Amino acid sequence: MSVEEIFAFHEQEVGPVRFAESFGGWVVTRHSEVDRVLTEHAVFSSDELRYSAQPIPHGSNPLLRGLQAMDPPRHHAVRRIVSQVFTPRAVASLEPSITARVHALLADAGERFDLIGAVAYPLSVHTIADLLGVQPSRWPDFVRWTEAITSFFGTFTADEARRTAFHQALKEMGDYFREEFERPTGIIATLMASDLTEDELIDFCALLLINGHETTKTLLVNAVLCLTSRPRPDDLRLAVEEVSRYLPATGGTDRFVTRPTMLGGRELRPGDRVVAMITAANRDPEVFTDPHTFDPDRTPNPHLSFGHGIHFCLGAHLARLEVRIALTALFDRPWRITDLDTHRTPVGIDVQKVTVATNPGR
Repeated sequence: MSVEEIFAFHEQEVGPVRFAESFGGWVVTRHSEVDRVLTEHAVFSSDELRYSAQPIPHGSNPLLRGLQAMDPPRHHAVRRIVSQVFTPRAVASLEPSITARVHALLADAGERFDLIGAVAYPLSVHTIADLLGVQPSRWPDFVRWTEAITSFFGTFTADEARRTAFHQALKEMGDYFREEFERPTGIIATLMASDLTEDELIDFCALLLINGHETTKTLLVNAVLCLTSRPRPDDLRLAVEEVSRYLPATGGTDRFVTRPTMLGGRELRPGDRVVAMITAANRDPEVFTDPHTFDPDRTPNPHLSFGHGIHFCLGAHLARLEVRIALTALFDRPWRITDLDTHRTPVGIDVQKVTVATNPGR
């Protein structure tokens, strides 16, 4: 699959709220309606375990019990505790170490390398692992646990191999963090000074581990896809925001109706699943001029890729910083994509390998 085909896949159109049997819920695509679903947490809850009217085969997944799945008032209490780790000042303090890591990774990668394996994954995993105080020898386990846990959702739970890998990852990760609680450092030490229970601590660490490095990895890969064959943008901050809009790291997110409501002229009932299609909302022509055009200088850019409201991505500032630093270093030399390895999934396109050649004219 080519870069152009990936772009074409994301050219989703907006339309009325509709029920999709394939999703088992209501699909919402208009920017204003997606924004409402993301912000009205009293009506559209993230707590699938509490509000879903359908069976939940992945109910043991820790992502369903973490911060992103909580409603107020517990959500507000927990977020106040963990947000101190991700203040703009705290994130800015990481810039020197992230910059050094990026330059080291690119130096080790050579003139031809897989962007994901050589840069994107190790950069994001190592940064999160450092925040959690994890020893480098366990970083490969982080990647394996993430892949096992994120793939255990919906119909995939019927796969025996996935189920075995999921439960093994869950046990290993829980055992690991319980050991770390005995000698806490980094974020773990900060969190243990709060009133979080042991289960809440493990769930938050799992959320940070999984979402923290997946978001950064995907955003960096998508940035390279968007910026290949282009000159260096005048403002990388604007360019990263446009990458987030044009190729969001997450195509959509679920909410669950807590009480009868109307949305887009359709009557929704308690327990209904609502799929907020972020990819489509980011292409709404009522909000974005030439929505299917990648414009690295676009401003304003009210995309919804990091969410909105109480569940706005806690690590958004960190992901943006990591990607800007990596792009700055990459644009210090000529480069181009020479090969792509992709896999079509039921929910999108999984970019598995991006071969990059630096100094391609040599």
